[in-house]
Amino acid sequence: MENRSSDLVRAMVLRELEEGVRHDALWLQALSEEKLDHVKARSRYIVLRCQNLQSDVQVLLVKQIRGAIAGDAKVKNKGLADFLSQRDISKAKR
Repeated sequence: MENRSSDLVRAMVLRELEEGVRHDALWLQALSEEKLDHVKARSRYIVLRCQNLQSDVQVLLVKQIRGAIAGDAKVKNKGLADFLSQRDISKAKR
């Protein structure tokens, strides 16, 4: 996946800012990187938060995909196991 933040992530960061939510660790990093210039730090914070949130979204998406694949595999394997057990029962009855 690309490093650029999605529209959804940018919108989520905007909502956080509108609601006054600020992640202190990222804010401190932004202030440090911008040598305590609050105007520049705000811009840097937005970039950092978008990157952070995009990474979180990617991790959650990968977990969901893996879970779906595992669920599909269980269903397919169960179907195969049922088929094989029915086949074995049929052979035993002969």
